[in-house]
Amino acid sequence: MPKETFFNLPDDKRQMIEEIAIDEFANWGFDNASINRIVEVCQIAKGSFYQYFEDKKDLYKYLISKIAAEKINFINPVLLNPTSVDFFTLMGAMYQSGLEFGKANPKAAILGNQLIKNKDHPVHKEIFEESKGTAEDFFRPLLQLAISKGEINPNIDLEFVSFILVALNIASFEYYYEVIKGKEFDIHQMDDMMNTINLFLDFIKNGIGTHEQGENQND
Repeated sequence: MPKETFFNLPDDKRQMIEEIAIDEFANWGFDNASINRIVEVCQIAKGSFYQYFEDKKDLYKYLISKIAAEKINFINPVLLNPTSVDFFTLMGAMYQSGLEFGKANPKAAILGNQLIKNKDHPVHKEIFEESKGTAEDFFRPLLQLAISKGEINPNIDLEFVSFILVALNIASFEYYYEVIKGKEFDIHQMDDMMNTINLFLDFIKNGIGTHEQGENQND
């Protein structure tokens, strides 16, 4: 995380550094992003950078966590009254809101795309590992609410299902980028992503077995 000196900067200077750094990572990716370019555009001394951050990875991880927090805040209005709709409708609304966040913040969306497309990169793996628990914690109360409303099987293992939802969430975006699009990422050409998200939601709602098969097993 950034050092205290970074948070002590005036808001406008701190925001400038963040925006320029996001542009740099979005344009070049983590490996090819340059601290030299960042400090040159920011018009700050390179020594000052190291008073704010330990290194490039420290800056990158901070930006990813900041974007994630901003996305949650953007989605939060959808979650204000979760009892008004069923679990699967709520999930769909959350994903739709997430897409709107991406359109409003295209550079942030590019960073998210880079994370998913290169999830085996050591830094990306580190980020996924550190955020996995938070993502599971996000799904768990929604699942508990759905169980209380009779929308989901009450016998599920919450820990297991929360873990699986996080994994399937990532896999769904991988499927979209690699199979459906198969080309360079463009946040403005993603209106059809909800089709893939709906496939994901249908899968977790209905599974792959037939209802007839389930009824026969219960006979």
